[in-house]
Order: sequence, then C-alpha cells, then structure tokens
Amino acid sequence: MNSRRFCFATEWAALLSLWCWAAAQASTVGDTRIAAWQDDAKAVFLLMFDDGWPSHWQVAAPELAKRGLIATFYINPGKGEYLKFKDEWEQKLWRQGMVYGNHTLTHKGAKSLEEADREIGECNRAITAVVPGKEPRLISYGQPGVGPGNWTVTPEQLDGLLAKYHLVSRPPFADHGAVYHLKTTDEMLALADRAIAANGMEYLVIHGVERIKPEWKYQDFWALKQDVFLPLLDGLKERRDRGDLWITDHISQHQYETERTGAEVRVLEQSERQIRVSLTCKADPALYDLPLTLVTQVPPGWLACAVTQGTNQTVVAVSGGAVKYRAQPGVPPVTLRRTEKK
Repeated sequence: MNSRRFCFATEWAALLSLWCWAAAQASTVGDTRIAAWQDDAKAVFLLMFDDGWPSHWQVAAPELAKRGLIATFYINPGKGEYLKFKDEWEQKLWRQGMVYGNHTLTHKGAKSLEEADREIGECNRAITAVVPGKEPRLISYGQPGVGPGNWTVTPEQLDGLLAKYHLVSRPPFADHGAVYHLKTTDEMLALADRAIAANGMEYLVIHGVERIKPEWKYQDFWALKQDVFLPLLDGLKERRDRGDLWITDHISQHQYETERTGAEVRVLEQSERQIRVSLTCKADPALYDLPLTLVTQVPPGWLACAVTQGTNQTVVAVSGGAVKYRAQPGVPPVTLRRTEKK
C-alpha cells in the first residue's frame, strides 16, 4: 500500500472511531437511573435509640446534631423518664432534626387487644401532637422488650394495630444491640461497612449513653461508653462525607426503598438544549412522598444545569457527564436545562 492510501485509510479509521464515539455518547444523553439510595449513596445506615432515657437529650442528640446526623428515638410518653423531662422531649429534641418512633406509651406491655390499642394509640397521639406534620403519616414502631407474659397480643392483632395507626415495624433487635450484642466501635462500624459492601441497609439499636456531666448517681440502661459512642459517630460521618452512607431515620429509609421498588422513570425529551424526565410510582402518595434521587446523563459541555419540577427549581453541577438531583414521584415532569452558573 502506498503512503497516500495508507494515510487515507488511517484518516478514515480515525474518523470512523470518532463517529462511533460520538454516536455512543449521543445515545447516552438523557439516560436516567433511580439511585439505590438518596443522593446516590452506596448504602444506608440507621441509628435507633430506645426507651426515652435522659442521656438521649443530654448526650446523644447534641452529638448527632454537631455532626449533621439524625436518628430515630423510640419514646414512651407515659414513662417516668419522659414525664420528668417532658419539655426536653416535646420542645427541644425533635427540633434538632431527630425523629420520634412509637415504643408504646409505658413500655409495660399489653395483655389484651384493648390494652395494646391504648399503649400504641396513645404513643402515636403524643408524637403527632408534638411534632408537626401531615396526617396520616408513617411512624416507625419498635416492639418493647418486656418480661414473660407481659405481652400476650397475637401477631395478627399487632398487625391490625400497626395498619390502623400507619406504623411500620423496624428491623429486629437481634444481633444489633449496642452493649448487649456489640461492644466496640470497630464492631459497630463493621455493620456500616457490611452495608456499603452489599449496597444495602444496616442499623444499630442503642439504649443509654454514658453521662459524664452532669454527674448523676446512676447511668441509663445499657449505657454505651462515650469513648465508644463518639468515635462511632465520627466514623459514620466520615463514611457519609465520602458518599458511602446515607444516615437517616427508619421511616425515610422505608419510604425511599418502597418508592424506588415501585418507581418508573421515562425520558420524554432529550436534546442539546434540554432534557425532560417523568417519574411515576405505584406507592400510595399520601404516605410515600419522599423525593427519589435521579442521575441523568447530559450532553458534553454542560457544566451545570437548572433542574425544574413544578414550581421548584435548583441549579446542580455536572460531574462525570451526569447530573444528580432529587425528584418527587407522581407530579409534573422534571426539566433539565443547561446553565453556566452553579
């Protein structure tokens, strides 16, 4: 082959390769996926605090808030520790971003359906009276551990009460209790790393947390030492900050997973100028209204885009040729337009 033919063939191969690359790139513009977890985190982790101990508002909530973390606190509004410090529970702790779960009214158990209805229903009413929100709403339920014979309600009866009060049972305590099952920071963080490896969910149930100041004559039940608890929070924050963990409350995790399972995303329009995407979901919108995270491929050259859904608009940076944003299922389509500002 002479040099002229060789150059022609080389140029043609280069052009063909460029065309194939451009075609491949063009075919991905608008492609949209639903992230497994909010903000495309690899996994989700739940912190749960039981029984409404004073150390929850004295130690746990302030340390969580300091790191931008949240947790579910399973309260007993008829229990002495709650009643003694009622103002802390009703005026302060939930305002720090913490979420309340139903742990029954008194934590004493129930020996009849009527008693169980009162224990569960009154706890629910206390939560909804204190924490503003729409009705009906989902609330997490943690079955209290009581002595033998103190809970005689059948599983079928309990299921009926959970449905009546829009409650969602949390995962079981087994093998996930701080102090009782897991004693070191490394053991607890291993749960988080297991979730990250599996792109799944893990959780930790904590009762008391060590109080150093103010000095009381007793510690709360199964008090987790601060030299274990604080490094645990630091380790979770580190994993969150690098994008590995979504640390949230039980109901948000439940809503996201339920919506994601029943959701469908469709690309309505894709061009160099804009992309339009619809997001639908089979879950009941009255109870399942948490935004899902979408990840959409955008045209080359986009550095940022304006994301609009209904009256809501935000500007999001493009990273790796894609834009990541939150969208509400079942309402107007999402429009993405190129913009230079972020």
